[in-house]
Amino acid sequence: MEYLNQLEKMLESGHRIITMESYEVDRVCDLFLELSRFSSKPYYLAQPEQAMHRLGASHIGIPKTNKPEDLMEHIEAAQYFGIYILRNYTEILDDTDMVEDLISIATGDTHKVVVMIAEHIKLPNQLIPYTVRSKHQMKNTG
Repeated sequence: MEYLNQLEKMLESGHRIITMESYEVDRVCDLFLELSRFSSKPYYLAQPEQAMHRLGASHIGIPKTNKPEDLMEHIEAAQYFGIYILRNYTEILDDTDMVEDLISIATGDTHKVVVMIAEHIKLPNQLIPYTVRSKHQMKNTG
């Protein structure tokens, strides 16, 4: 339950971009699913080459969210609050236009939270002022 409280505090911190590095990406996503079950807030999950869906309703994909460009456009255009979990979507950080989209989301009038979860996340310098970064359990080496 402590992990859920920590995640909730991070989501309520006021930051709109959160990066979470973990070797247990599945486990972190499961924690978000559990958190969403106790919340009235809309949580969405996006994974490369799959349609984004609301957590708990993976059978209902949101049209035109399979490609990174379409996904970012959808999130940026959304008129309501949402928590968007981008699982293993780190390639968007290499695209200048998508980084600009993230900055636009972070500074826009509609409060949204984008959570990026992957084993390794190389954050561009221009996103650092808008981002809360978190690292979780590292793999044992040896």
